[in-house]
Amino acid sequence: MKKLCRIALAILAIPVVALSQNLPDLTALSERIEPEIAQIRSLNFVRPFTVRYQTNAEINAFIDAGADELPQNYRQNYDLIIRAIGLHRGGDPISIETITGATQDQVAAYYDSETRSVNIPIRTYFLAELEPIMAHELVHVLQDMHFGLARLISDAANSDQLIAHQALVEGDATLVETLWLFADSRQVVPDAELQRVIDRIADISAAEIKRQVKDLESDPQAVKKIENTPDFFWDQLITAYFRGQAFVFALKRHGGWPAVNRAYTNLPSSSEHIFHPDKYIAGESPEEIALPDLANEPFAGDWELLDRDTLGEFGLRNIFNAFDIETSHTAAAGWHGDRYAVFKHQQANAAAFVLFTTWDTERDATEFMTAYKNVLAIKRRGTEDFRIEQRGTDVLIAESPRDLDLLFAYLEKVRSTPTVAFKVFDVNDDLKIDFEDFLAFATHFGRSRSDPDFDPRFDFDNDGMVGFEDFLAFAAAFGKPIAPTPNAKPAVVIDPRFIHSALGFVR
Repeated sequence: MKKLCRIALAILAIPVVALSQNLPDLTALSERIEPEIAQIRSLNFVRPFTVRYQTNAEINAFIDAGADELPQNYRQNYDLIIRAIGLHRGGDPISIETITGATQDQVAAYYDSETRSVNIPIRTYFLAELEPIMAHELVHVLQDMHFGLARLISDAANSDQLIAHQALVEGDATLVETLWLFADSRQVVPDAELQRVIDRIADISAAEIKRQVKDLESDPQAVKKIENTPDFFWDQLITAYFRGQAFVFALKRHGGWPAVNRAYTNLPSSSEHIFHPDKYIAGESPEEIALPDLANEPFAGDWELLDRDTLGEFGLRNIFNAFDIETSHTAAAGWHGDRYAVFKHQQANAAAFVLFTTWDTERDATEFMTAYKNVLAIKRRGTEDFRIEQRGTDVLIAESPRDLDLLFAYLEKVRSTPTVAFKVFDVNDDLKIDFEDFLAFATHFGRSRSDPDFDPRFDFDNDGMVGFEDFLAFAAAFGKPIAPTPNAKPAVVIDPRFIHSALGFVR
């Protein structure tokens, strides 16, 4: 069974101490805080779990185990992949070890759903430091008990979806931690003021987070690791925790904790949902872009496929940020779907990058293309080894020093298909929305949140009742096909098999 963990980013540089040191009693601390967390989150602890200390060696081994699951070819070409995509430029080569090293130095805690354990490194703690860490981890315990954390990995069709799932889980835990801190200090904060605080935190930059962590670190080697870690690593933390917190708070303000609970059934399907909660609440979904089979492509024999995945609004923002494009947020807004591939030439150490994007409107597509041309002006350094075209709401991009026309022709074969926008209506998961699904819906029609047998899966508009609006939504989807989940290995920033084991739910 795959492990789903949360590795918390330490907010203080805390020295490691010996096992014999007199450390706080974690079990007693957990038992004291559990009722407070259960009350805030409106969920009860329903099964046993453990809280325990771990040595640095144990935690490092856990992180390394996740990295070891990556294909060797992907590990060897990691720097080539992220530079071809445009997530990083300049500086020293970036390796998987760069990421794991930075993670290992900053671990404060993680929850492992396989062993049902909260794991905290052996360090010198002030109780005021350990309490919020425990509060956060206890929310993960509740999430696992009531919603099952492991499926959030298996249900992610691509890395952008996985980032969205991370943001739901970590944003939930971060919000409860924030509410617990206010309650513990006996502060009553109105929602409007809390909204302003959460929004300010969500707007923090990767550079600022990196600076703060460096300022709190006393080990010169650790500081060097932080400096060498690319900004997209830190922005992933911001998205998971702080933008995730803003997303969950928007759901809570919309429909209370029941609306947050329903999000674990009707999962956010893209990072766009995290950046724009109103789109999630409105039920907007992206298109799934399927790249053609490579088997019969004329360039296939010369190029090796290294990576194929979805960037999402998160990935596109990070590309623009890497090239200092000031309009990164607005240029990536209006995203409606994408798919990319990275290739390596069999004889030369050259990379090719192809990207098919689709947008809500032609204006959004034009704004994206304009910003991306600024990226290309820096990335390709005045060469002509790229091609970018807008076709209505689609923008097609190919970057390669070889076979450029063939690679662009490959993109021209792309066809968009409806994504899991309709999957929510497929109750029996047979990839059809048919009479069986209608019968299940009809059985629950008219029930509301106050009914004991209310099933939130059929409350498509999240208004607390399975009513006429839900029927209209179901009727509009009836008979529509559902594209099966692609089997391609997802890897946007870091392969999800590494994210869930090494970065996982990162704080």
